[in-house]
Amino acid sequence: MIRLFALLALVSLALPARAEDITIGYIALENDPRYDETFAYARIALRPQGDTFEGVKLAVEDMKILTDARGLTVTLDEMRVRPETVAGAGERMVAAGIEYIVADLPAPSVAALAEAVNGAATILNTTAPEDSLRRTCYPGLLHTAASDRMISDALIQHLVRQEWTRVLLLHGKTERDVARAASFAEAAERMRVNVVETREFDLSTNPALREENNIMLLTGGIRDYDVIVIADDYGEYSRYVPFQTALPRPVVGATGLVPAEWHWALERYGAPQVNSRFESVTGRRMGWQDWSTWVAARAVLTAFAKSREPGAEGDFLRSDRLRLDGSKGVPMTFRPWNGQLRMPILLATHNAIVDIAPIEGFMHQLNTLDTLGQDEAEFACD
Repeated sequence: MIRLFALLALVSLALPARAEDITIGYIALENDPRYDETFAYARIALRPQGDTFEGVKLAVEDMKILTDARGLTVTLDEMRVRPETVAGAGERMVAAGIEYIVADLPAPSVAALAEAVNGAATILNTTAPEDSLRRTCYPGLLHTAASDRMISDALIQHLVRQEWTRVLLLHGKTERDVARAASFAEAAERMRVNVVETREFDLSTNPALREENNIMLLTGGIRDYDVIVIADDYGEYSRYVPFQTALPRPVVGATGLVPAEWHWALERYGAPQVNSRFESVTGRRMGWQDWSTWVAARAVLTAFAKSREPGAEGDFLRSDRLRLDGSKGVPMTFRPWNGQLRMPILLATHNAIVDIAPIEGFMHQLNTLDTLGQDEAEFACD
């Protein structure tokens, strides 16, 4: 840490100081159902807990040495709104002169915010992974949440490396589960991984749906497969699948081995220090949603601290000069074709990092991080 602070001090001395006030907006939903603390079974929490605004505040504190050295004063403007008032909240922030908005919102609300702002401010989507948001190409919209396709590609790389290339794909009936499954199937086709069968599970105990809610029946009747991949946004069904399958096979995706932007068990690249600082402030472990808001605010402040020309921060943020440090071992930048942050994806069990994608051996002509998610050659705006 001492070396890091010394390096930051040297960088700040190399850049000209300038007195400037920066306001970063933060918009989240009141009573966001994605963080519903009452959504639990037998006192087992099935939703992420905590307030992602803590990640933004930690980023401001982490960058303080550099922003102070540049004469930058950072202010946060926090708004909690209802889904129907998201667009108006964005318009009010723009009217107040806020140029950067960190959004912890579900995909429909991100879309509403982006349409209302219409490029007048940069919006950083931190928790909506839908591929459709990237393909819509809203002006000014960046993404620090990994896309569904990035998550799928990370998992596919691990399966290919392990030679688990015959997959039984399970998914629930929710829109998110269907989208995750479709993204995995798309990634599997590109990497020539064989999805031997796709089956839908049901959360009910209705005897008429035994083939959909009975794990032995759901995973049986197939001659062979190497691995079970499950898309289960709620997590209520998937936690029962390991050790109850018709064939003794590993279970990955929503349980077992889970790909995500962040995990508290990462022990390299300065991650333990980030996790420790976050836990000391909040009393809980940093989840991927917290990391995503943390790195979003950090990206904005990095652009202000390192851009040499006032007013050019937006261009710097979107350029290869950004080289954002997210404590994952590589400098990160935003893809120019869809605004997605290039990043490694962690493959973790409940208490250990098993692998980090991109996995060695998966190559790209320009940037190996672009092996995760839609590459420029296959991307088109809807």
